[in-house]
Amino acid sequence: MSDNDSMIRPLHILYIIVVALLMVSCGPSGPSFRIRGSFRDMQVGELYIYNLSSDNARIDTMTVQGGKFQYKGQAEEVTPYILVFPNGMEQVIFVGPGEDLEYEATANDLKNYVVNGSAENKLMNQFRQETYPIDQSLVRNVAKNYIREHADSPVAIYLLDRYFLQDNRTDSKELQELFKVVKEKRPRDRMLLALERDIAYPQQLHKGQQLPDVTLVNKDKSSVKLWKESKDYNLIVFWSTWMPNGYDVLWRMRRSNKDYKEDGRLRTVGISLDIERYRWEDAVRQDSIDMEHYCDGLAFESDVVKRLGISSLPYYIITDKDHKIIGTSNDIKELDSDLKKYIK
Repeated sequence: MSDNDSMIRPLHILYIIVVALLMVSCGPSGPSFRIRGSFRDMQVGELYIYNLSSDNARIDTMTVQGGKFQYKGQAEEVTPYILVFPNGMEQVIFVGPGEDLEYEATANDLKNYVVNGSAENKLMNQFRQETYPIDQSLVRNVAKNYIREHADSPVAIYLLDRYFLQDNRTDSKELQELFKVVKEKRPRDRMLLALERDIAYPQQLHKGQQLPDVTLVNKDKSSVKLWKESKDYNLIVFWSTWMPNGYDVLWRMRRSNKDYKEDGRLRTVGISLDIERYRWEDAVRQDSIDMEHYCDGLAFESDVVKRLGISSLPYYIITDKDHKIIGTSNDIKELDSDLKKYIK
């Protein structure tokens, strides 16, 4: 063996060691996880992400550059994270400790995205592929089958929440039966235990109930109590600019406020579930001072939304001067007729 060979061999071994260490250090370990995403038809943009199973989840912003993004975090167990797009579109990604996940999507077809890297995401990919081409009215039936067949997976908990607990059409008995199926397989799951509280004590607003006081955030980002003032009738509307009919809802609010402005008996309060406050600010900039607008930028993670049990948009509540609910609906077209029933 020559002197040159004896020098090259240790250097070769050292190179292999360095490369191996770099490969290990690049990937997540312990409770850490990483999501690497790519879009085939979007070069730049912003996304938002939050932990669905956390009561104190914060919304993080991710920047898309060159069609790619990356997000790192920590998870003690497999848990669903929600990606939110500026138009309000939501997607779920299951993350777990030590996982390195790859997300692929087309901006023009966001419903048909794929996440690789774990068994939970593989199962969710399968569910999306199966439900993508069918009518939305049939998706619940597919979700029910998945919950029963995969009750030992966190995916079953997500489907139970998404398609049954959050759907006002769900029969209480059906909800309890599906919950029982999952709990037998995952009795100590923290997200499931949190859902159990909502199932046992549903937060559904109903006529005759007194609407509690909640803390709102105004345009100056100051905290304001809902019942800082009250009139004979109070209209509280939950909406957002990312809704398909968001501006129609805003227009109807303006019109109602104008129609009943003269006698001063109606107070109109708009509560936006926008994430991007500047979009909300632009939308309400032309409103008069008599119509109140609030937005905390937390969307469905807002304490106001959770406390009042708001699960869909749009949604409006009408109360009397004692804050007692006299009307609710998620059909904004009913607003005029509802107001005419009480304000004469």
